[in-house]
Amino acid sequence: MKIVEVTSDNRELIKKIYQNEIDSFGLMGGADMWMIMSFVRYGKLYVLLDDLGKLLSVAQYQAILGKNAVFLYGFSTPESERGKGYGKKLLELTHEALKKSGIEKIYLTVDPKNVPAISMYEKAGYKIKELQEDEYGPGIHRYLMVKIF
Repeated sequence: MKIVEVTSDNRELIKKIYQNEIDSFGLMGGADMWMIMSFVRYGKLYVLLDDLGKLLSVAQYQAILGKNAVFLYGFSTPESERGKGYGKKLLELTHEALKKSGIEKIYLTVDPKNVPAISMYEKAGYKIKELQEDEYGPGIHRYLMVKIF
């Protein structure tokens, strides 16, 4: 396995990431190509790949202006690869890279009903900061979680 910070010249990998977004979240729920390229050029987009280049997990971070902090916008693992520890591994590796670059806090939002994700984030050191009611529309609540280095 290896972690890769995605660059704009790696179009084949970007296509895999986009397809993973559709597979994981549907056409309206995931990052579209415009967002993916924005993460590549102006944020951080990391993937975990196996030795043959198969996509195992994806993490999309955006900077928070004026702070040494980032927002974990998107985090996903293809359905066929879930439960194998790849998400946990990618979180660990991206945390190391972000901390080395001077990041002090990472924020994210997660569906309060997504118990497996909440558990993974808590084990990685995130704490629930608040419940954001109707964050993405009526009845679409999210926990705001934060990890402080």
